[in-house]
Amino acid sequence: MRYGNFIDKLRLFTRGGSGGMGYPRLGGEGGKGGDVWVVAQNRMTLKQLKDRYPRKRFVAGVGANSKISALKGSKGKDCEIPVPVGISVTDENGKIIDSQMLENPLC
Repeated sequence: MRYGNFIDKLRLFTRGGSGGMGYPRLGGEGGKGGDVWVVAQNRMTLKQLKDRYPRKRFVAGVGANSKISALKGSKGKDCEIPVPVGISVTDENGKIIDSQMLENPLC
């Protein structure tokens, strides 16, 4: 809801990075895709988040493909979302994500 400049609900699009392709003939392994993290910050508001990221899209980086010179691909870049302290994070069905899950990557 929105009352003047106050925002108490904000919907964001998030997606973890996809993993890289392996090099199966040589046993290569593609890099893991990046993770999306929700990071609480003091003095952050949902309005500031919306103003700073108007598209409201957060996508982590893609893992690197393996190759002959590097059989293990590098990990994709993580994506951090700065949010106000004390918010509730829900999934697309409106279910609150447990705070213990927030210690681990969302994607």
